[in-house]
Amino acid sequence: MADNLLTIGTSGVLASTGLLNTTGNNISNLNTKGYVRQSTEYEAAMLGLGVGRGTTNRLANEFSLLQLRRDTSALSYNQQFLTEASRVDSLFSNTSNSIASGISDLYKQLQSANNDASNTSFRQLVMGSAQTLIGKFNTLSSIVLEQRLAINQQLDALVSDANSQITVIAELNKQIAGYGQGANTPAPNDLLDKRDEALRKLSELVEITTVDGENREKLVFLNTGQSIVLQQGKFSLMSTVGDPDPERKSLQLQLDYNSNVIGEVESQTLGGKIGGLLEFRSQMLEPTQNKLGQLALGLADAFNTQNRLGMDGNGQLGKDIFSLGTYGGYPMTSNTGAGIVTAVVEPGKGKDIPPNDFLVTFTAPNQFTMEALDTRGNVIAGSAVTQTITAYPATFNSSNVPGNFLNGFEITLDNTAGAFANGDQFVLKPLSIAGQTISLLNNRPEDLALASPLRGEFNINNLGNAKVGAISITDTDPATSQFTAPGAVTGGPFTVTFIGGGQFEIRDNANALLGTTAAMASGSYNNLFDSAGLSGYGFDMSVTGVPKIGDNFTLSYNTGGFKDNSNGLAMAKLQDKDLLRKTAVAAAGADNVMTLNEGYGTMVGAIGEKTSQIKIATESSKALLSQSEAWYQSVSGVNLDEEAANLIRFQQSYAAAAKIISTSQTIFDTLLQAAR
Repeated sequence: MADNLLTIGTSGVLASTGLLNTTGNNISNLNTKGYVRQSTEYEAAMLGLGVGRGTTNRLANEFSLLQLRRDTSALSYNQQFLTEASRVDSLFSNTSNSIASGISDLYKQLQSANNDASNTSFRQLVMGSAQTLIGKFNTLSSIVLEQRLAINQQLDALVSDANSQITVIAELNKQIAGYGQGANTPAPNDLLDKRDEALRKLSELVEITTVDGENREKLVFLNTGQSIVLQQGKFSLMSTVGDPDPERKSLQLQLDYNSNVIGEVESQTLGGKIGGLLEFRSQMLEPTQNKLGQLALGLADAFNTQNRLGMDGNGQLGKDIFSLGTYGGYPMTSNTGAGIVTAVVEPGKGKDIPPNDFLVTFTAPNQFTMEALDTRGNVIAGSAVTQTITAYPATFNSSNVPGNFLNGFEITLDNTAGAFANGDQFVLKPLSIAGQTISLLNNRPEDLALASPLRGEFNINNLGNAKVGAISITDTDPATSQFTAPGAVTGGPFTVTFIGGGQFEIRDNANALLGTTAAMASGSYNNLFDSAGLSGYGFDMSVTGVPKIGDNFTLSYNTGGFKDNSNGLAMAKLQDKDLLRKTAVAAAGADNVMTLNEGYGTMVGAIGEKTSQIKIATESSKALLSQSEAWYQSVSGVNLDEEAANLIRFQQSYAAAAKIISTSQTIFDTLLQAAR
């Protein structure tokens, strides 16, 4: 009997000691990050001989762990996106950076100059406002580009952190698997805690899913499906690469034991800080860059186009005011050819530029396709145009490609450095840097072409009351019109004579007949040169009122007409004209154009709306994570009150078990004395 009591008492003391050790360990690790509360459970020994084998387990709920990781990823994603978006929102909400106010000021000064077209100081104010506006474009674009570089730096750092956690998880998997799962093998609770904490840290960087493998291993997958921790300690590391744009880094996976196995990572549903960073770049930063560049090119090209249709302060034909730049295509690293693709804005086609990047693909060595890309780099259906190349170097624009299929650009394909190969691809990203590179060609006020290059007059001896009406200028290029540089018109002055029957004769300065108009209804004497078959002259005129047979009108170069503001008024109207294209592809008849102010307002509104949405999403994610943490802590967290109660209970059980040992000793001593 004494022997049984001793066995029972000893097992009770040992069991209570184990329980006290577990409780003490829980209390000591109250503030240890990632520690999971442990509980020791004992079995009763056979034949009523005390306490049997005990097992110490972690009190972890796998479902609460999964939810905790998901909510951690969601909050990290939203917080990272919000941090970056708030910078852009603050930048564009600052009134001192407002493009809209810069545009308004430019046209305000232009109106003042139109009121006194010969005043050089007013012209200088227009040029000063233009320079200020360009400065705003340059500043905003430069800051946005700097943020893109900062994203690359952050991405490198975050990927390095993710790789560290991936390596830790893979190593812990090997150690945990090495313990085995035998009946007498204790669970490696500390290693399991470390692995769960590493998984939690990894979930802050990317959203992950896990699958239980053999020997307690955890196989880890990205939310996009790619595996990053495999069996037997093998794993894939993330890396960043810029292809084709070295300044735009993307993610790829590479096996640790075979560097030749590389997989691309989709960023759309990646989650975590890395996913938030990449999604901010593709859905907010880059669209803002492109829209800013579209605004700059749309404004500058329209201003240049209209200025070329006027006469400047020196009496010469107007010239470009803004420099729009040349943009090179980024070749894919997989290209086998050595050709070069460049793009410039085709003069007068800036309004056809959509806010997109473009992909140029050689479908054959002498054939290419140009397609618009969406914000995720995917080809937009219906945007493709294919052209055949007859000789190199080749230049394509609206003269040899119908419609606006080249999206307002003139594309040059140069094989000087080497031939193009079938399958070669280039990404054109002109809008991403247009706002930074656009500039004034010069700051001379006399270059502002406020006057019309032509003026019309009626003969004072005319018998009718007709006068020269609207004079329209459509082309002043000496190569394609009657204008000659620096300031003249071939064949002018032109004499327009009414010959009756609603018809006019047009003669040059040598009195040679150039053409006769078709019969026109009274009061509708419009576009006389076009009606007379002279549509390629680059200009036209109308006659208002009622002419008499023999009445003459003259159209001549506007020499000395510096007080004329006809072209300046046309420039002022650009503020309210549709100069921007909304999308690369639109349904027939759709409203796919907008003004400069509408374009800027749409861009700023989209920034504010997205920032507001992500703020709400962040607050929601915080609430969800708090709930998940509460659920997780209710199961796995250390409760001091509960542990203190257990400590008292186990102390008492220890004392009681020790008393059993003492009792067995007393009985044993009594038996010995009785036997003497």
